[in-house]
Amino acid sequence: MAENYDNTDRGAAFKPFDTQKLILQGKLNDTGKDMKIVMIKDETRGGKNIIEVFEKIGVLFENDKKGNENAPDYTGPINEFRRLAAWRKSKDGQAYMTMSVSDAKQGNNDSSNAVTDDKIPF
Repeated sequence: MAENYDNTDRGAAFKPFDTQKLILQGKLNDTGKDMKIVMIKDETRGGKNIIEVFEKIGVLFENDKKGNENAPDYTGPINEFRRLAAWRKSKDGQAYMTMSVSDAKQGNNDSSNAVTDDKIPF
């Protein structure tokens, strides 16, 4: 029997389908919680037009690999405890990304200019 593939904390992203088109972006409030959203126009397999709504979960910053070609091309936070790393890939001329989620390292915060105490940082 074949082993089950464990894709925990892993992912991949590919070129959108020809039927998909980013149409709107904005903010949505659900019971007091603000969310950044995007809307993608698509169609079902049966040809019915739909709009899919997606919530932002994080941000990726271009990574300075510092001479390490195995380092991720992009990294960034997805929440205060977890980080996302992404590597650019290509197969058969088609670009895609592979991704890995891991625990954030202490003191590694990409909100860059955040001040964590009342002292003026200069």
